[in-house]
Order: sequence, then structure tokens, then C-alpha cells
Amino acid sequence: MAYPEEAFVVGLEGAPASAPTAIGQTDQVAADDELRFEAADVEIVILGDDGAASARTARSAAADGVAGGGEQQLLLPLEVDAAGVADIRSDPVDTPSFVRQAEREARWRSPRMRAALALASVAAGLLLAGQWLVAQRDLVAARTPALKPMLTAACGLLGCEVQAPRALEALRVESSGVVRVDKSDLYRLNVALRNLRAHEVALPAFELALTDTQGQLIARRVVRAGELGARVAALAAGAELALQGTVQVTSGTVAGYTIELFYP
Repeated sequence: MAYPEEAFVVGLEGAPASAPTAIGQTDQVAADDELRFEAADVEIVILGDDGAASARTARSAAADGVAGGGEQQLLLPLEVDAAGVADIRSDPVDTPSFVRQAEREARWRSPRMRAALALASVAAGLLLAGQWLVAQRDLVAARTPALKPMLTAACGLLGCEVQAPRALEALRVESSGVVRVDKSDLYRLNVALRNLRAHEVALPAFELALTDTQGQLIARRVVRAGELGARVAALAAGAELALQGTVQVTSGTVAGYTIELFYP
């Protein structure tokens, strides 16, 4: 409802709040149109730049308005959570996707991240090289004798052992023979073995198969190099080794044989 040419005075502390008084007119305001303000019960919350809230009462605001002769403005209570505002502004969901992508790319291009990636790559390379050295320790030690002490020390920690490398393709049987000893059931086996590689190779075992005149298998024996008189576990580079031993056959007459090399 509008009241032209009317002015109202808000009751202040020390002065009772009175009914509206008309200027130029009297008794035109009905009792149900009376406006009363309890200024002391209204709190104005002002949020500063530093996030701290300061309060003023409507009573002091009204007093300022009356003293200044200006119009009164009544502010209702308003409470704002500064932490909530900060959380809303910093919510990554509200950040555009291209901004987030640019930030990620900038982090990956930063000098610190590049240095960390370089160190991780070097560490991964060293670890991979170490694993390969341990797996190929025998061949590496044979080809590069200077690394053998280091590999031996590493195997002492890892519980492995450095031995001569196994390479059947590097070994060749130069000559062999099976001869019966004085019409007995004993047969003498002779094998000449050569290493074709430029590094030492572990001595293999021998599988000896004996057959009769019909080509039927009479006996099969596995003979190790030590049983044929070998005193070393490896054959030096380009070296030849003559091995000799005796096997016993209790049934049949041996007419033929075959020899195969293998590593147990």
C-alpha cells in the first residue's frame, strides 16, 4: 500500500516507536497499516575481503540514516560461508576441459617432471640391463672375462653361479669308436670332441645307443664327460679333447652304435 506524502520514523533506542504520522493529512492511516520496526532484532552481516564477517545492528544503521537525514534501508540477515565460496570457486568440475588439459600438459612439460622421467628411464634401463646380465651371465663371462668377477659377486648375492656357457652347436665330434675288450661284455668308447667357438663351452654328456646285427637296440647308456676321463668342466676356445671310457653290455653282441650330445 502506498502512502503519498507520508514519512515514517523508525523507533530508536531511548525513543519509543510511534505510529506513522502523516504530513499534511491527519488520521488517514488506519491502525492495521501501522508499521513498526524492531531494529534491535535485525542483524546485518557484512563479508569483508579477508573472509571475516562483521555485523552491525539495524539500530545503529537506522541511527546513521536518521542522523544523515537520508532514507532508511533495512538489510535482512545474510550469512555466507567463506569456505563454501572458496570450495565452489576451486571445484575442478567447473573448470573447462581445455583448461584442465592445458594444465596437465604444462605439468608434464615442467623441468621437474622431465627430470623425474629421465631418472626413471635410466633406472629402468639399468634394471633391464642387470636382468639380462644375470640371465646371460655364463655367456657374458665367457666372452668378456673382465666382467666375470663382477658377475660372480652379483651371483653371490642372488644365489646363482657363473659357469661355462652351454652351446651344443659349438661342439663337434671329430671321431668316435666302440671296441670290444678281449671277447668280454666290456666295450671301450672313444670320443674326440672339438670346440668351434672363440670362447670356452661347457662339456656335454653323451647318450650312447648300442645295436645288434639286425639294427635292434641292445642297450642305451648315458655317459658323462667325467666318466670318460675329463678333468675339466669346459672345453677351451678352439680346443680338442679326447675322451675314453668303458661300458658293459650283458646281452647281445654289439654291431653298431650312435652317440648324441646333450646337457642334462
